[in-house]
Amino acid sequence: MFVRILICYLLGGVGMYKNLQDWLEHLEQLQPDRIELGLDRIKQVAVNLKVDQPGFRIITVAGTNGKGSTVAYINSMLAELGYTTGVYTSPHFIHFNERIVVNGKRADESVLCRAFTAIESARGDVPLTYFEFTTLAAIWCFKDAGIDVVILEVGLGGRLDATNAWDSEVACISSIGIDHIDWLGDDRESIGAEKAGVARYRCPLVCGDTDPPASIERVASETGARLLQRGRDFTVERQTDGSWQYRDAMSDLQLPAPSIIGQWACDNAAVSICAVSQFLASPPPLNVVEKALQNVVIPGRMQMLQAANTWVILDVAHNQAAAEKLEQYLQAEPVSGDTRAVFGCMHDKDAGGIISSLAASVDKWFVAEIDYPRAMAGSEISDELRLHGVVNSQIFASVIHAVNAAVAQSGPEDRVVVLGSFHVIGPALELLDEQPLELPGGRFE
Repeated sequence: MFVRILICYLLGGVGMYKNLQDWLEHLEQLQPDRIELGLDRIKQVAVNLKVDQPGFRIITVAGTNGKGSTVAYINSMLAELGYTTGVYTSPHFIHFNERIVVNGKRADESVLCRAFTAIESARGDVPLTYFEFTTLAAIWCFKDAGIDVVILEVGLGGRLDATNAWDSEVACISSIGIDHIDWLGDDRESIGAEKAGVARYRCPLVCGDTDPPASIERVASETGARLLQRGRDFTVERQTDGSWQYRDAMSDLQLPAPSIIGQWACDNAAVSICAVSQFLASPPPLNVVEKALQNVVIPGRMQMLQAANTWVILDVAHNQAAAEKLEQYLQAEPVSGDTRAVFGCMHDKDAGGIISSLAASVDKWFVAEIDYPRAMAGSEISDELRLHGVVNSQIFASVIHAVNAAVAQSGPEDRVVVLGSFHVIGPALELLDEQPLELPGGRFE
């Protein structure tokens, strides 16, 4: 593996790329689909790059589902309070620089090119994965911009994820579910231990899972972190009118429903409020929280767009836990017509679990072939649908074909749900959304 990466490095040259697309094509040589957990490589290059102590404060967000909205809420509140902020998330839907957001705007391509050039020079013969390379680029960009505070979304797990190479003041775990079992383990105890690896000595660890595995508390205790557990240290109480109440030792807030649809949006907002309270060492003002929760719109996470005469819901929902939450929403908000699902997913995902979670609410499945090496073939998904008793399905040559067909067959009484992967949501967003892309904490302009 090292030899292969080194050969790619030598063939690509150092500092030879003048635009972002050339750099991204070079990074593709680093095998973007390869997952190689560990911190030694990225820490070594961070020292060479002089970003191992970047000078800004950090909040880290781990979790199986809910990371994106938790990051967005935290960023929105801190921006409302006057902090300059950086946000690092992954993967992207359409444009690479969706991953790196500086004060609500995607990182400039010229700045990214300078970051990549610096990293390529600093890494020498140290092989880096695509994710390690891009994480270093994010840290470099944030340091270059002189940001006050950075919110890092963990890519996979926590303990050995590239984002964990830097110490955070506050760490969050949004939820614990079964996903990425080849790297994190096949039970919640193992996965919880990996995600709790973001904990730091004497620093808050905010957990939003109301039924956490015992490993969370064990790792927090071993680390010396201060665990704040939802249901014990902070609570969510929903009201029949859609409003909700957040309580912790410092706050008792009556809040309107967040702008993000789905009842779990309040759960992720609660994690964010607790995290910001710990970061500030005091509760954020009510008006700041209210404005922040209303301003956040996240692409591809329970995002609603109108296409022709029907509504389209775009939700990544690439594991069973996320599919179950999507199903809760579909059941709670029925339509008089049909629900049509555009679906595609990766080989390492539980397609059967996703299908079984949604089968009761979906009337017809539009299976999309995805042009990506790790994607499940449409025929494989079709077989999985039949195994779960679904007979009303059709395979389409691409996401675009599947979305167009689903929308064409739908009217005002129907709805279309697009789900299963970032590689499904991205093309659908390009097709459907003619507005500027929404980013965590604000709109990109």
